[in-house]
Amino acid sequence: MDLKLAGRTVLVTGASKGIGLATAQWFAREGCNLRLAARSKELLEREAAAIRKNSRVEVRVFPIDLSAEEGRKRLTDACPEVDVLVNNAGDIPAGSLDEVDDAAWRAGWDLKVFGYIGLTRHYLAKMKTRRSGVVINIIGTAGELVKDGVIKSCAGCHGDAPHDHLFRVLE
Repeated sequence: MDLKLAGRTVLVTGASKGIGLATAQWFAREGCNLRLAARSKELLEREAAAIRKNSRVEVRVFPIDLSAEEGRKRLTDACPEVDVLVNNAGDIPAGSLDEVDDAAWRAGWDLKVFGYIGLTRHYLAKMKTRRSGVVINIIGTAGELVKDGVIKSCAGCHGDAPHDHLFRVLE
């Protein structure tokens, strides 16, 4: 499928595995240049090499912890302009309300909620100025399908902000 995205720059967070990696691979097949961010340098570099081998796109990796503002600042300084931001990073462990302690709640929300907010604020402002860009927030099904034993994930996914799953600034 050709969605006329070739040459665009896409930043995917949580891109070393799972949904983030699959999303990056899809954008590579569409001809998009990639900026991949996750905490695992080894995984990022291995997957970036595989994407380069299978696609003719530029791939840059950023092994950064996005749960803290300084990590988000380093990423936005290194990648000031992107056409598409895919907020996907998250590390919300399973457990009931009684099992998940305050430190785990804070760590999960720092990455999944505040990470999304911080990156979206930065890139959405630039997209509005140039009247072009898209922000996609990957939240998973836990925001809609509440299950026992995953209270933190359900709250984190439902509480993702901005709440809209897709912002289209202007194409």
